[in-house]
Parts: sequence; structure tokens; C-alpha cells
Amino acid sequence: MIKLITIDVDGTLVTSTKRLTKKTKNSIERAKKAGLYIALASGRPFSGMHKYLRQLDLIGDHYFSVTQNGAYIHQNDTGKAIIKNCMNADDLSFVDKRIRPFGLQMSYMDSKFFYTRHKLPNIYTALDSIVAKRRLRYMPYDRWPSNKTFGRFLCMGPSRNVKKLQFNVPKELSERFYCVRTERFLFEVISKNTNKGTGVMLLADKLGFKPEEVMAIGNELNDLPMLEYAGLSVAMANSNENVIKVADYTTKSNNNDGVSFVIDKLLENNMMDFTK
Repeated sequence: MIKLITIDVDGTLVTSTKRLTKKTKNSIERAKKAGLYIALASGRPFSGMHKYLRQLDLIGDHYFSVTQNGAYIHQNDTGKAIIKNCMNADDLSFVDKRIRPFGLQMSYMDSKFFYTRHKLPNIYTALDSIVAKRRLRYMPYDRWPSNKTFGRFLCMGPSRNVKKLQFNVPKELSERFYCVRTERFLFEVISKNTNKGTGVMLLADKLGFKPEEVMAIGNELNDLPMLEYAGLSVAMANSNENVIKVADYTTKSNNNDGVSFVIDKLLENNMMDFTK
């Protein structure tokens, strides 16, 4: 029986215009009333998820969110990061030097702020700070103290440059970190054993749920570890083809209330795996 539903945000929970539909809100509310636990699991920082948590009434001391692709687990009522899987200033310098030949800019996040070493951030970095609800702070990587930690590094630029990095990741980078393309303009680098799968696993353990009691819904490559962990994995119709191949079930697209559709299906089947 499913007891926990973890839901990706962009491309999954919200529409292409970043809107949370009434139908999706209603289905999630019905799931909560049926006793299901709902958690958002996103590449976004907590600040970029907070408005959706409010709209879904997930702001209690018993609600948590997986943020920055598993780098942090936040308690929703306080926003405090209760679990961290971070990188340090040496990692920042190491990654920055290796992505420069690809014509991308690198920015970095901790649990509170969004930083860049560029005095003139490119448009992709500037737009991402708006989505993240965090003002960019200029801070060159060589100014950080050695004990400073970061949740993720964001390598951003034109799609062709991101694609080039995706298929030509330096070996020393892939061996030391978990590297994944999460958007057309964004390639992310996080701690080696950190991803949405480990984040959801840690959250499920904290709540006392087993993998077979988890349903995960996502659409992008960074959702793969979460889908592979969950007992019931769901891909959106707008998903990357590799996500659809892994998922147990494919629902409608994010612009056609796919999250609402699959939650309603789960409720109709009394929280049991309806794919068997």
C-alpha cells in the first residue's frame, strides 16, 4: 500500500507557466484526507518551492521537502535544513575550472543564498535566480573559507553548450560528483552520493516508510534516482524518454493535470499499486 507520494515541481507539479492548477490542488487535498503523506522533491532551493507548499497546505512541523536534488531536506514550517549532503569550497574551485572550456557560467547555492563569481551573470543565471526566489550575490569562489559548504553547483548557458558538457563530462568530474542535465540550459553538479533518490530515501526513513510504500512522480533525468527508489514510479507524458522507460506508469502531461490524474487513480485503487 502506498503511504508517501513524492512529487517533482517543474515539468511535473506545475504547468509550463509555473502554475499550480485547481484540479491538482484538489487531488492532493483528497490524498491528504485519505491519509497519504505528500512531499515535494525538487532541484529548486526551498525558497523557490515555498509558495507551492503554502498553496497545498503543506506547512506544518510534520511536513518536509527534498530540495536542491537531495542536497537538503527542509522542515516546511521553519524552512530549516534538517539533513544536509554538501560540497565545500575546494569542490567549488575544482568544478569551476573544469567547466570553463564549455562556455558556461557557474553559480552556487547553500541552504539560504544564491551566489555567482561573475560580475555580469548571463541571462540563464539571472532567470534562474528569479525562479529560485533568491537574489544573486557576487562572490568569487576563491574568497570562500575552507569550511564553507554548498548544496549544488549550477552550470548554465546556451543549450548547445550544456549539451556538449552533458556528453563530454570530464572523467575527473564524473568520478568525484553526481552530474546531471536538468534543463535545456542547466547542468548540475552535486555531491557524489546525493540525488533525489537518496533524498527521498532519507525522508522515507525519517517518516518510517518503506520503498514499496512510496510513489514518486517526475519528468526529468534528475528524477531517475527517485523513480528507481520508489515502489511505484510515475513519469509525466512530457518526460524525457529515458524517464518513461524506467517508470512503471506514464500519466498525462504537466499541462493536462497529470499529477491529479495519477493521484485520483491511486485513490480509486485504495492506495494499492494499480500497475500490477
